[in-house]
Amino acid sequence: MQKNNLPANFLTYLESGSLKISCDSSPAINFNAEKNIRIIDIIDIPIKVSSKPGFVKQLSEAKDLAKNLKKEKITLEIRLKGEPVLRLGEKANPKLAKIVTLSSDIEITDLKKLKTLSSIF
Repeated sequence: MQKNNLPANFLTYLESGSLKISCDSSPAINFNAEKNIRIIDIIDIPIKVSSKPGFVKQLSEAKDLAKNLKKEKITLEIRLKGEPVLRLGEKANPKLAKIVTLSSDIEITDLKKLKTLSSIF
């Protein structure tokens, strides 16, 4: 399987702007980029994704993205309904999460909400 750096490259090229995704006139995802911070706020996901990898595998796959973001001095914050859940890249401060993620570039800010997101994706 070939690795693709598109997500990291995509996030580094965006300097400012926002994108709002709706489903049936209801907000689903908001994306904001400003300077070196990118925020993905997941408000509602009206679909189920089948055949998803396990929670630990998802975090381990995020390590490469987080490492690339840190190298580019970019922070990606994932939120669930406005509340921070996960921070990757430059401003990640992993504390105890480093034991789980084995990365100094991934910070879990809310484990319970992260598990909720993990069950969706």
